[in-house]
Amino acid sequence: PYRTFTATAARVANSPITIPLQFRAYRTPTDPFGAVDTPANNATGIVGSIGVTGWALDDIGVSQVTIWRDPMPGEPTGPNGKVFIGNAVPVDGARPDVDAAYTQPFDYQAGWGYLMLTNMLPNEGNGTFKLSIYADDVDGHRVLLGTRTITTDNANARKPFGAIDTPTQGGTASGTAYMNWGWVLTPQPSTVP
Repeated sequence: PYRTFTATAARVANSPITIPLQFRAYRTPTDPFGAVDTPANNATGIVGSIGVTGWALDDIGVSQVTIWRDPMPGEPTGPNGKVFIGNAVPVDGARPDVDAAYTQPFDYQAGWGYLMLTNMLPNEGNGTFKLSIYADDVDGHRVLLGTRTITTDNANARKPFGAIDTPTQGGTASGTAYMNWGWVLTPQPSTVP
C-alpha cells in the first residue's frame, strides 16, 4: 500500500513537503538477482581497459557487486576461492529497461559498472582469465550473477590506454577548483604527444 509522509519546518521556503512511501512486507527475504552484460563471454584479443557491466536488484537492497577472478597457481584467495579485482559502482538511470520491468527498492540504480585495466592481470595481462561477478544484499545473501572468460593480449597492444583517477569511480566532482587526475601510456615505439 502507498502512504504519504509530510515534513514541516519553520522558516523553510518549500515547507511542508509531502513524500510518497510504499510499504511492503516480506515473509522471507530473497536473494539478489541480475545479469552480467559485458564483456562478452569468450571474448579474445582484449587489450587495455574493458568495462565489466550489468545489473542487480534485491527485495531490500543490493549492498555491493564485486568482481573476482580465478587464481593463478600459488596465489592467495578470498573465502570464495577467487582473487578480488574490485567493486562495481551502481549508476543511477543506467538501466531504464530494468527500472521499468521491476518494482524493487532502488531499481533506478540497478545498472552497475567497473572499468578493469587488463594489463594489471597476471602475466602483464596476457592469457585467459575467468571472471566471476557476485551481488550481495543488505541482509547477507550473496549470489553469483555470472561468469565471463576472456583472453587478453596486452603484449600486442597498439593503442594508448589509461584511466581517470579523480574523481574516484562513482565519486562526485563539484566546484570550479576541482582537480582532475589520470594517466595514459602507449606501447613502444609509439609516444603520447
